[in-house]
Amino acid sequence: MLRSRRPRLVTLLALSVAACSGGGGGGAGGDSAKTPTSPVDNSVARIDIAPNAPAAVVSGATVTLTATAFAKDGRSLGGSGLSWASSNDAVASVAGGVVTGRLVGTAIVTATSGSIVSTGVSVTVTAGAPAQLGVRTQPGGASSGAALVTQPVIEVRDAAGNLATASTSAVTVAIGTGGGTLSGTATASAAGGVATFSGLTVTGTIGARTLTFAATGLTSATSASFNLSAGVATQIAIATQPVGGTAYAAFTTPAVVTIRDAAGNVATSTATVTATIASGGGALGGTTAVSAIAGVATFTSLTVNGTAGPRTLTFTCTGFAAVTSTSFNVAAAPPAIIAFAPTTATINSTREQNPAAVSIAITNTGVFPLTNLRVQGTTYEPLAPSGWLAATFPAGTDAPASLRLAATSISLAVGTYTASVVVAGDGAATTATLTVTLTVALPAVNAYGTAANKVSIVAISATLSPGVTTTRGGALTTTDPTITYVARSPAIATVDATGRITAVAQGQAWVAATSAQWPTDSVLVIVPRSTGPVLKTNMTRFTYAVGDTITVRVEVDTRGAALGAVTATVTWPAYTGPTGLTQSMTFVDLGTAGSAMAPVTTVDRVNNVILLNGVSANGATGVVLLATVRFVVKLSGLTGVYLNASELLGADFTNLLPSTTFTQYPVIVP
Repeated sequence: MLRSRRPRLVTLLALSVAACSGGGGGGAGGDSAKTPTSPVDNSVARIDIAPNAPAAVVSGATVTLTATAFAKDGRSLGGSGLSWASSNDAVASVAGGVVTGRLVGTAIVTATSGSIVSTGVSVTVTAGAPAQLGVRTQPGGASSGAALVTQPVIEVRDAAGNLATASTSAVTVAIGTGGGTLSGTATASAAGGVATFSGLTVTGTIGARTLTFAATGLTSATSASFNLSAGVATQIAIATQPVGGTAYAAFTTPAVVTIRDAAGNVATSTATVTATIASGGGALGGTTAVSAIAGVATFTSLTVNGTAGPRTLTFTCTGFAAVTSTSFNVAAAPPAIIAFAPTTATINSTREQNPAAVSIAITNTGVFPLTNLRVQGTTYEPLAPSGWLAATFPAGTDAPASLRLAATSISLAVGTYTASVVVAGDGAATTATLTVTLTVALPAVNAYGTAANKVSIVAISATLSPGVTTTRGGALTTTDPTITYVARSPAIATVDATGRITAVAQGQAWVAATSAQWPTDSVLVIVPRSTGPVLKTNMTRFTYAVGDTITVRVEVDTRGAALGAVTATVTWPAYTGPTGLTQSMTFVDLGTAGSAMAPVTTVDRVNNVILLNGVSANGATGVVLLATVRFVVKLSGLTGVYLNASELLGADFTNLLPSTTFTQYPVIVP
């Protein structure tokens, strides 16, 4: 107390002395002797907290600290106006110097004034008395009848939620919501304030569950909701009893069998369930073994085949006890019905060839089985040709089956013919009649090219479009849509999808127009060398008839050269057969009028060779006629006209043979 009053006394004495000095004399010089007073500095220089030793407090309890501010000269400024703070309010909070313990841990408490901060006081909070239970690890992974995959772990906590490590309370678990049976060790004693459960199992209907945890004197806790799923399959059960209808027909209500766990939940199984007849006799049709989908096996296509009457079914699944259905009744099956698809048959043909066989599908649109199908007979129109249709069952006679119809039309006149095929079968109350219509038409002919270009000389890289037509009975008709084009020697000539031909390299090549329904037709393309003369004829077709006269102009296309001399030959085959030498085409005569080469000719009728020797003093150019030869066709078969040369000189005596193209022309006589 003396320390705190001393500065004040000194101040009063100083003031008294000053007052006495200033009041003496009253003279004019007295005012000049007064001294100014210095201001007092009350700013905070430091703050002290008492007690300043580390403090310990139980969670929920308090401890009081005081703080005092001091000026620079050491004067106490008291504790008003100071601010308090905790380094961790969650551990310990402070208000007006009163520190409240909350969570276990350590916090530093300080007092401040402006920028001046006291030295901190360490406050350690320890757990309080056990007051409640809390769930550390939530239960999970629950399947009915199986231990939880994640077993619950419970904490004993004080009122603030701190783990009460000293607690050994016994914690008991029970099903909170969702029902069912909880098995396993239902009570666990805490160790270090933690109770760990093991072996807990929930058995019951699938769905959401919670568990509750209780201990004497403590507030209970409830787990988060978890889902209970089906357990291991242990049995099968009939979910939907079968309701019979008609024999050989699907059930009115098909049976549904489920695979379940011990609690009756449908398990997620894909096991196979098999159905058999338990009583009543007969046989099962349709699918008798069904693989479950998510534990459910539905016998959609199952039928009972046999007589009318009551039945029961047994369902089995490997590893489980069999189950038997309730009794159901099966009615007698209506008769089978023979059905044709298509309902009538149409066959198109030509006079020159028999048509492809036609197949008719036979099915049973009734209920009773349709077996032993057979053709009872085939009838034809009165006064019309008969016997042209054969109806057979090539692959089985039980429905569904196929009826094969083969028509012989090659001997029939152009026209339309009708036949009726009667089919019978066991199980059908009546026969069925199929109407078959045969239309015989004149054959169609595809012509690729014309008489002017069936044989064509086409330069390399040039193109030729011969054109294609389809005729029937000599009259044009719709072009055959099945035509495709094929180059027999694509290295010499190619053909595109429209029939346009492109010459590629020197040689002769056939190009064909093929059809899926009519005969193939072809053109011949002669591709000469890129340069040099061409020894050729004017022949533009290759098909002739017996008796035809063929007039052949033998020519040299000089292609820019001047032709001075030529020795050429024209030959045509002679065939030796059983009756001796056969001349399918014979020589008639030849002429050289109009030839610029004025050739000398020699004809060898025995060996079928014509020799042509011609010269031109000035050199012949362009397309030069050598001779005109006539032949007459004597016999059917294949022959031809072949050109060659042993000498071909230019007007300047240049040898033109190495660059000359020699040609051959087929003659086909049907």
